[in-house]
Amino acid sequence: MSSNWRKGYPVLVVEAQTLGAVAVIRSLGRAGYTVYSCAPSEDALGFKSNYSFAYSLSPDYRSQSFIDWLRGYVRKNKIRAIIPSEAFLLAIRPYFQEFSPLLPYSSSEQVVYSGMSKADQVLRLTEGRFAKQTSSHMPPFLLLQDSSIPISRQTLQRLGVPIYVKLDGTYAKARQPSRVFKANSLDDAESQLALAASCYSKLLVEGHVPGRGVGVFFLLWQSEIKAEFMHIRMHEVPHTGGVSSYRKSWHHERVRADALEKLRALDWQGVAMMEYRWDEARDEFYFMEMNGRFWGSLHLALRAGVDFPTDLLDLFHGREPTPQVKPAKDVSCRHTFPSDLMFVRSVWKDPSSRVLAKVQSLLEFFALALNPSVGSDLWYAGDTKLYWIELFRFLRNICNRILKQGRTS
Repeated sequence: MSSNWRKGYPVLVVEAQTLGAVAVIRSLGRAGYTVYSCAPSEDALGFKSNYSFAYSLSPDYRSQSFIDWLRGYVRKNKIRAIIPSEAFLLAIRPYFQEFSPLLPYSSSEQVVYSGMSKADQVLRLTEGRFAKQTSSHMPPFLLLQDSSIPISRQTLQRLGVPIYVKLDGTYAKARQPSRVFKANSLDDAESQLALAASCYSKLLVEGHVPGRGVGVFFLLWQSEIKAEFMHIRMHEVPHTGGVSSYRKSWHHERVRADALEKLRALDWQGVAMMEYRWDEARDEFYFMEMNGRFWGSLHLALRAGVDFPTDLLDLFHGREPTPQVKPAKDVSCRHTFPSDLMFVRSVWKDPSSRVLAKVQSLLEFFALALNPSVGSDLWYAGDTKLYWIELFRFLRNICNRILKQGRTS
């Protein structure tokens, strides 16, 4: 397919400081789209990409001037699509109908914002009309439709510890972002819940489940699967569970089937990451959440040949994307600096980590660097300078920290 037609469809990618947005900029720019990017800070990495046609500082989402700025920017640059973040969607919610024609999502406000809410996802999957098919493979949880109703200590105790308090920006009483708090004791959980209840009208509380993070990624359009991919997290930050710093392509048919059934029950259209924990020893898995926006590990899918961003925009503009080839096997990618180094640091700082595990984590860090089959998120064809920019910033921050410690000692 010729990419010439794409030049006539300028696209705005928001929050260009994030790794996921950088991957989107690269994908769309390489495909021939005219990519505009914005972020609240001048040092946004996406601004430096060779695939970003132009960039601009955006006002804070909480600013009264943001919507007027957005309207003007869209009009001036003839923007035909916007790749949003969750925070962006929350900021434009009062104006959703105005901007909806630019968003590659469902035109239903309820579908979009329910999809952004972990609490609403759980409610629909466990009590909705598809509950019989979609309520399995869930972690132990409590859903508080009214956060002012207290939870008894005995009820919390049934979840075990640690306990995770998940807060949705869609239910913030003021303009608060979505958050997740981990409580390692019942006392801590009660304290976190009391604080959360004052800021959020609905709460989701989950118990701990074992396993490693895995992701199932889909592009659904008019109920059809247009692209898909799966990965497993090899390293998380912190090492006990968190964001992925090193991951590999992976496949598990039962996880995929469960993810697809749940996603269809949510009536979702567009891209989605279905996040699970997989207990390899028992081959059991638990659904954590659906993220209906581009994810931080997107470079791995691109490296495997699954071009979610370009396929999404092609479909949005009424073009059939290039038929997906089967994703490449045994593909791996990591965000070396600072994320994967932070993984090593979390292992070394954990008092429960054995000496052998600490040494192994350090040796593996360097072994991966020497392995040519392991890709780097920021080492991308035609845009490798971002890798060096990020490395320079990392080293600069280390030097500044050392100098600061030297002055205070």
